[in-house]
Amino acid sequence: MNIKNFFVSIAFIGIAIFQVVYAAEQQIRATKNGIQYLTGGIGHEEVVEMRAHAKKFTLNLIFSEGEDGYSATAINVNIYNTQNELVFRLKNAKPMLYVNLPVGTYTILATNNGEKLRYRLTIDGNNNQKVILNWKEANPSNMPEETL
Repeated sequence: MNIKNFFVSIAFIGIAIFQVVYAAEQQIRATKNGIQYLTGGIGHEEVVEMRAHAKKFTLNLIFSEGEDGYSATAINVNIYNTQNELVFRLKNAKPMLYVNLPVGTYTILATNNGEKLRYRLTIDGNNNQKVILNWKEANPSNMPEETL
């Protein structure tokens, strides 16, 4: 085997390992109380993979920051029901977070670098809802219109 073939073989092995790790990263997970979720969206391939799963979830959250809407990562997310009970919690969510919430009204509290956004929504059936939370300048006065 010549040196060129050796390096090509090593490259293919590296790609195969990356694909296995990547596939494992995209698995649908569930909380202790059975709420399924999926988080990802870093890099083009991961965005494409996430979009393929979007319709499987009742809520699609997209996190961004700044006027240009750059992807925000390491978002802490708490979702509360109307009785103010915590029904979902995730630390360090990636820019896309898909959650399967049952029918009901919820308040999302998302934190990015200490700055919080609140958003209230109603899940009515198996309809897919997309919510974009954007921290424009990490300033509470820039909160979305439908905040609490």
